[in-house]
Amino acid sequence: MKNSSLIQVPLFSPGWKKVAYVLFSSAVILVIVLAILRVDMSPDEAGNIVYALWAVSFGILNLTKEPQEDEMIQRFRLQAFQTGFYWLIWGLLASAVINVWRYGSINADYFTAYLVLFLLNAYIFAAFRYQIYQANQSDN
Repeated sequence: MKNSSLIQVPLFSPGWKKVAYVLFSSAVILVIVLAILRVDMSPDEAGNIVYALWAVSFGILNLTKEPQEDEMIQRFRLQAFQTGFYWLIWGLLASAVINVWRYGSINADYFTAYLVLFLLNAYIFAAFRYQIYQANQSDN
């Protein structure tokens, strides 16, 4: 099968990890500064700012090249994305069941696209790092 540029995902250089770490901390700092400046913002909006910046941060970390990018790492990356979606689906289902049980409705104000993207990217990151950890343990 010929590789299509449409489905080819370019990976970031390792230097992008620094950008991701800055975004992680800047999310919290931004919300604190906005609170000090007494900007009229609801807690939900503040949460969405944090979730959005953390989702972007984890997304950058998930798409950053490893020092040795080989077939094993590519397989780990694919497995991590599959595992992340699996965990997200079951987590959202569990949350929906809890909401129906507690509130009688599947709707929840705190579930936003920002939160879901943050959770997905965090799950992918955790699954990828876990696979690398396991591979390093089996090498020793």
